[in-house]
This record gives sequence, structure tokens and C-alpha cells, in this order.
Amino acid sequence: MMSQTETNLGAAESAASPAASAVVDASGANPTPVTIVVPHALLENLAARFRPSSLCLMFLNNEGAVAFHDAAAGPFFQRFALPMLQHPDAMTRALRDHLAAQTANAPVTVWNGLPGVTIAAFPYVERRQKLGMLVLAGKSIDFKLGEDVVRVCNRLALDAIWLGQQADELAAYTAEAVQRQARLLLTMVRDQLRLAGLESELTSLSTQLANTYEELSLIYQISGGMRVNRRSVDFFKQTCVEAIGVMGLRGMGVALHCADKLGQEPVLYGPTALDTPTLTRLADELLAWMKARKTSLLVNDIARDKRLAWLAGSARRLLAVPMQRGDEVLGVMFGLDKEVGDFDSVDSKLLNSIANESAIYLENAVLFEDVHGLMMGLLHSLTSAVDAKDAYTCGHSERVAMLAKIIAQEAGLTDAEAERIYMAGLLHDVGKIGVPESVLQKPGRLTAEEFEQMKKHPAIGARILADVKQIQDIIPGVLHHHERYDGKGYPDGLAAQNIPLMGRIICLADCFDAMTSTRTYRKALPLEVTLADIRRCSGTQFDPGLTDAFLRIGMDRLREVVRHQESTARLDLRASAVLGGGAGGNSSGGPTPNAPTAESSAPIAAAIAAGKAA
Repeated sequence: MMSQTETNLGAAESAASPAASAVVDASGANPTPVTIVVPHALLENLAARFRPSSLCLMFLNNEGAVAFHDAAAGPFFQRFALPMLQHPDAMTRALRDHLAAQTANAPVTVWNGLPGVTIAAFPYVERRQKLGMLVLAGKSIDFKLGEDVVRVCNRLALDAIWLGQQADELAAYTAEAVQRQARLLLTMVRDQLRLAGLESELTSLSTQLANTYEELSLIYQISGGMRVNRRSVDFFKQTCVEAIGVMGLRGMGVALHCADKLGQEPVLYGPTALDTPTLTRLADELLAWMKARKTSLLVNDIARDKRLAWLAGSARRLLAVPMQRGDEVLGVMFGLDKEVGDFDSVDSKLLNSIANESAIYLENAVLFEDVHGLMMGLLHSLTSAVDAKDAYTCGHSERVAMLAKIIAQEAGLTDAEAERIYMAGLLHDVGKIGVPESVLQKPGRLTAEEFEQMKKHPAIGARILADVKQIQDIIPGVLHHHERYDGKGYPDGLAAQNIPLMGRIICLADCFDAMTSTRTYRKALPLEVTLADIRRCSGTQFDPGLTDAFLRIGMDRLREVVRHQESTARLDLRASAVLGGGAGGNSSGGPTPNAPTAESSAPIAAAIAAGKAA
């Protein structure tokens, strides 16, 4: 017959993790629902725990069919109890029907209706839905080879004597004993599954911590690269490549509203490739979207998106976020396709964090470019004012600066170093502000006293720039651009490597411009003559290493420089004539009328550097 214990095993859905797959409650008269995960491996483990106690663990689905049983249980259970439970007779059908009718809140049920077997069962529930019954079976205390047992043996084709021998090896259980074992089972299930849940949470937490560490490391690396004087192309390349690795993207790109100011065209990094027209169209549409919506765009099926269906041949998924400061959208960062899975809110959150950091860099970079442009404009105005004191040397400082930058690049210096040398070239003659115009514009040879005045202009220039802290590093180039490699220059008579590198480079560029520029007292020297003279003065006036770098520039490129000089000189002369400029004299880097000519084969560059010119 059927009996019910006082233990209520109702199950209810809880607010547990979605990973929970079963709810089992076995707490007594006032049950508290317990959310537990019941994997197959755990059932095997629990079955092994109860096997030495002569008990067999089984699981019946909602139709009453046996979905799990202890495959290592003894012959009594394998050949008698389990087949009897599965046999379609009236008695077992009644048991299966009763177990199948149990609700999610049903209590533990003890059943003595099977001959020689006592079972205890309780519901197995997931999300308020009963998925089946956990069953613990044992040999009944009143087992004997009576009429009922023999009838079952005949039906199952078993030898009753053999079954009795197998039963003798097992412990016998009363209904109350099976109930206690069922309670113990539930306690073990609850404890084991709590541990399994904690282990799962720990694994999940470890994974989250690892992902968070990678994300924080990425943000830290991005922040570390946010130098305002760093090229935007380099910054965004590093950012995109590192984000591709962390997020598992097939492609990541950037498009800016301020592309012209920073020289940053739309770019895409990663295995996914887009041709220029496609990338440009995508950048334009994303920029328009971000400007209008100022929110993320997540599309996991581009082919079904009316706005982006044209991109379906190149990508399947897209995630785009704005680079925004305040209400102003500065640009957009976008990812194309993931190596595994779709884009989700976690990806969106991380890419937004990257974009926010990048927006800070971008805002600062734009401000830096504005300030840098203002400063360079002022420097050009200053050098133009200096050059304008002599109509024949107008544009000299700009030309020297450009050539000095080319020499620096050819010598293997970095772009940043070349830019600073360019600035030093612009300002190398700023000290001529302190030289009388009567000396600068004198058409004939300078007297010894006038020459001493001319020799002061490097030191004057250095003093003028001394109070501007942002350009302290270029002062050595201004102060020492008239030093000679053999130590016979001025103002300090430095020699060889003691001369600052900027000074050695500007000296070479200054002399080249002087010799290839037209003056009132002579025409520009032919390029071949100029190069021969520079080669001859290597090691005496010029640094041999820099001379080699200069000569590697090549005739074709130097001819372009000379043609540029000639065109700017004509423009400057016309401008000077309009403004009433002077006729020109000794302010340039060329020789005076009494200096040797090209035909004399004299060391013209040496004469220039000796002070007979700027």
C-alpha cells in the first residue's frame, strides 16, 4: 500500500542563476526551496555512495519510464527490482501512474506495493516544472519467497531460489529506514550540488576576472599611448590591433569627423578587408548615424538590416560606438564580425570604454594640433620678419628648415626628431633681429668689426628663445649652426661630435641653400658644383656621416629642392618690392662679391661658413 511521510518535499522556482537545472526541497515541515544542479556525473557519484548500503538510485521521467539507474547495482536490483518496475502489469502501472501524477510540490512518497521492494521517491523540478522523480529502492524488511515474489520470478523468468540467495546478501529496510536514507540522499544532493554550484560560480568568476583583467590591461595600454604629440594613425593602429586580440574580432576600424585636421583617413585593421570605396561609404554612414543618434549600433545580421544590407558581402555582424566628448561626436569605432558568436552587451560595453578613452586622446590631439598650428604660424611669421630684412634671403629660413628635415630623415632620425630639427631650422637666423640692417644689407665685403657683429647672431637668437620652455631643445641648433667640424667655426669653436647634432645638420642645410640661391653679387651655383664643394668639405666643415646622408638624397630630389628655392625666391622678391624691401646684401648664406667664384674652384662652402655670409 501507499503511505506518505511527514516530510514535505515541495519544489519551487527560485531566483537562482539560469545555470540551475533542478530544484529539490527536503527540509522538513516548513520547507525552503533549494536550487541545485543535478548533472549525470553527480547521480553516478551518489549511486556509488548508496550502493554499499544495499540501495539502488533511479530516476523516472514524467511518463514513469526509468531514465537513470545504478548500472553497477547488484543482481537483485538489475534482474528483479528494475525489470519489475519496468514491467507493464497492473501493479507497476499503478506505481508509475502515481509517481507521474506527483506535482512539483509533492512530498516524499514511500511505496511498499512492489513484492519484496520498498522505494522512496521525490520530485525533480526545474523552473517550476517537474522533470521526473528521484527514486531510492531497497530490499523490503519482509522479503520472502512467498507467492507474490515467486509469481514475479516466473513472469521475469528468474529462479526464485537464486533470487533468495541474492537477497540474502543485501540489507533489509523498513519504510522508515528508506525514508531516512532518502533524507540523507537529499542532504547529500543538496551539499554536493551546492559545492558544484560554488565551483561553477568560482569558475565563472575566474573567467570574468580574467576577462576583466584583459579589458583593464587594454584600457591601461590605450591610456599609456595617449600622448598628445603622437600621430593619430599610430595611436588608433595600436588601439585597434589590441582590441582585436581581446575581443576576438575579425576587423576593427576608425573614422573621424576631424580627419582633415589630423590627417587620419578611415582605416580598418584585421583579417576582414574592405576596398576603399566600401570603407569610405561605411565610414560616412556610421559617422552620420552617430552624429544623429549618439548611441551604439549593434547588428548581428547585416543581410537583414535595410541600412547596411549592401555590406553583407563583406561582413555578417557589426558593432559601432561613438567617440564622444560632451555632446560632440568626434568619430566612430567599429568592429566587424567575431571569431566566435554574436556581438552582445558585454562587447558593446567594452568597445564603448575603448571609444571613451580614445575620445579623450582625440580631443587632446585636436587641441594640440590647434595650438601647434598657432605656434608654427607665429614662428613662420617671426622668421618671415627676419628674412624680410633682406629681399634676397626671403624664404631662406623655410628652405633651410625643409632641407634640414630631409637630411635628418635620411640620417635615420625619427619623425619626431626630424620635426624638431625643422623647427630649429626655421629659427636658426632669428638672432639677426639684433644685427644692424647696415651690416645685413651691405653689398660689399664686411669689415672685421662688422663681421664680429654678424657672428653674434647665433648667440642673440639663443637668448631670444631662452625663455620659451617649449622649444628649449632646439636652442643648440640655433646657437651652433655656424660651428665647423674641424673646430674653426663660431661662436664656441666646438669640433666634431661636441657640436650638437642639430647644429651640424642645420650648418649643412644652410650652406647648401646659400650656394644654390641667387644673390645681388652672383648667380646661384650649379647643383653639381655645390655637391662637389660639399663633398670636398666633408670632415673639415661638415660632419662626414651627415655629408654621406645628404649625398644619398640624390640629384633628382635636390633639383626639386633647388627649383622650389628659385620659385619661392621670385615670389619673395616680388613681395619685397611691393613692400619697399632693400636690395639685399650679406644677410644670406652666399659669398660676398669679393669671395671666390665657382670657376676659381675655391672652397666656397668654407668661405660661407667663415662668416662672409649669414
